[in-house]
Amino acid sequence: AREGGGGKRKGKSKKWKQILSFPHISQCADVKNKINQDFNYIFDQQPLGRRLFIEFCNTVELYRRSIGFLNTV
Repeated sequence: AREGGGGKRKGKSKKWKQILSFPHISQCADVKNKINQDFNYIFDQQPLGRRLFIEFCNTVELYRRSIGFLNTV
């Protein structure tokens, strides 16, 4: 059954709003220290990290040449 009865609240379920909300920063601040942030982990082990790094490097000519060198090596 659908929630609500139309009107202004149509599609704004309290349940979904609660499920999709982020935790408060105080609850997740220590996570930053637990995540491995070195280059090898981000670039070699995380496919999305590698892709984003390459996209970033392609925005600057000097970095673009470095990526070309990295791909050759």
